Amino acid sequence: MSEVEFNYLSSKAVGNDCVVFRLEDGTQVIVRIDIIRAGFRINDKGDKDYHFEFNNTVKVVPSDKKFKATVPIQPANAPKGEKQYIQ
Repeated sequence: MSEVEFNYLSSKAVGNDCVVFRLEDGTQVIVRIDIIRAGFRINDKGDKDYHFEFNNTVKVVPSDKKFKATVPIQPANAPKGEKQYIQ
């Protein structure tokens, strides 16, 4: 593998940067994509070769809109600064 030098390109989303899909059971799937880095170089034929690095995020929202998580709580009798967790 060899290193290739690219020229940076700035990018911005045109329109919405996410797509929402609704499944038949009412669940929503939200897909978002961001370009982290984009660039180009001129190849041997004089054409542009592009290179992209991107990040995608998928969020699933169930139809009942409920989820479980472990969260810190501060009981009334706990010493200040000491956190306990609900499971």
